[in-house]
Amino acid sequence: MLETVYSQKMKLLLDRLRCRIQLPVQFADLEHRRGVLPSQSNDMRRAARVYCPGKLLIESFASLPSVPRNHQYVVGYSVDISSTGIRFLHDTELYPGEQVTLWTSAQRLTCTVIRCRRLNKSCYEVGASFVDEDPAYDSPQDVASPEQESLAGQDFLN
Repeated sequence: MLETVYSQKMKLLLDRLRCRIQLPVQFADLEHRRGVLPSQSNDMRRAARVYCPGKLLIESFASLPSVPRNHQYVVGYSVDISSTGIRFLHDTELYPGEQVTLWTSAQRLTCTVIRCRRLNKSCYEVGASFVDEDPAYDSPQDVASPEQESLAGQDFLN
């Protein structure tokens, strides 16, 4: 039953939002990538990464005092995942230390941004590590207007 409610909310949000990411050439075949990513000689990762391409919802909110953000949902793309983190594409720059919640087809993941790299004017590659979830935070706050929620009547550019 809970899975049905989750998937219904996820579908509702995906139907209401449009993806603003312009995929760069190196990700043109993203949806066809499968399997374990090959390791590199200087790779210091603790866990193997596996391709997991697909759309996801990125829920962002003001998690850093110096970066005011409106609570919003946007569509992004997952690239790969490991037991400790995830790489995804976003249309807005995120900063190390910011927290976001990713709504995948299977579950909701709370992450802390580790790195962010601009690929083009409408696409940023984000690496994030998983954090323990807050059990009180179990549903989207605003499904009626998912793209933007005002923050005390102020408008911010994001």
